[in-house]
Amino acid sequence: MKKLIAIAGIMTLAACGGDADVDEAPVEEVAVAEVSPYAGTYTGTMDDGSVWSSVLNEDGTYADTEAGEVTETGLWADSDGQVCFTPDVAEGEEPEATSCYSMGEVAEDGSVVITNAEGEESTIQKVVS
Repeated sequence: MKKLIAIAGIMTLAACGGDADVDEAPVEEVAVAEVSPYAGTYTGTMDDGSVWSSVLNEDGTYADTEAGEVTETGLWADSDGQVCFTPDVAEGEEPEATSCYSMGEVAEDGSVVITNAEGEESTIQKVVS
């Protein structure tokens, strides 16, 4: 009887052997979203002397602030040197048009030349990446 139990045990271990071919599920590649070089905080001074800032978050949201108060929020996207802003819309309001700017490269000092749809250039300052 002991011999029969030993043989059954050996047979069980052989059936679980590590030499069997195992089909492995294919590894799925996950694309990593590239963060835009324009993500960060920008600031400047308006003609009336008030200070503005715009925070372009890595998740594609933005918030504009003037004189310390949030004036606009929404979504932004970077496509081939064009940065476009789509403001959030309160329920019942008409959506504003998306505004796009051609963006120059961010210089070592953080300055960036932007051009609006009418071709007017401005230099803004990137203060935080």
